[in-house]
Amino acid sequence: MIGGGLLLPAGLAGQDISVAAKVGTTGIGADVIVALAPKLALKGGVGFTLIDAQLDFDCDDAGGDCTTYDVEPPPIFLTGSLDIRLAGPVRVMAGLRYRSDDTRFSGDLDGPSEIGDVIFAGPGRIEGALTTPEIAPFLGVGFGGLGGDGFSIYLDLGLAYAGDAGVEMSGSGPIASEPGFEAELDKERRRILDEIDSYYRFWPIVNLGFRIPL
Repeated sequence: MIGGGLLLPAGLAGQDISVAAKVGTTGIGADVIVALAPKLALKGGVGFTLIDAQLDFDCDDAGGDCTTYDVEPPPIFLTGSLDIRLAGPVRVMAGLRYRSDDTRFSGDLDGPSEIGDVIFAGPGRIEGALTTPEIAPFLGVGFGGLGGDGFSIYLDLGLAYAGDAGVEMSGSGPIASEPGFEAELDKERRRILDEIDSYYRFWPIVNLGFRIPL
């Protein structure tokens, strides 16, 4: 179920239902929780990422500036999980994570810049994306109850397997017409892929929520 708790069937109207505000690696957002039994719950949520970042990759000491990329993570995440309480506040969960877009990056080249193994005069701009499948299964553990009367705080820790990563890159501006640029840009693409491939295929899920029963 992906965000399934956001639209509840009429048959669940009598169930123990809660809403929660949350913050974490799937953004700032909310969960809807349906406690189906004392130890079983469905949880669906949405998160919005509001933070951008910058990323530098190692360059050879060839006399040019390394490119600093502005990175924009996917703006929206949807999650859905089945949570089973083991003992006390400890839960295990299994579900799916959906992202609305790839992680995108861009960099402006204002002067001599190293792309691949060559210094290019510039100026220009590079744009690209870190790609994985949109839907990723995840497993995790949780702490804190998802049902019952009264407010509660819960913590979810999990890991989504997003599959093989890919990198797309393109250049624009005067730099894109310089001899050898496309070949060196492909070297840069493969260098970035080598750096991210071992970890970008996994996406950590760490969310802290504040639950309010309805």
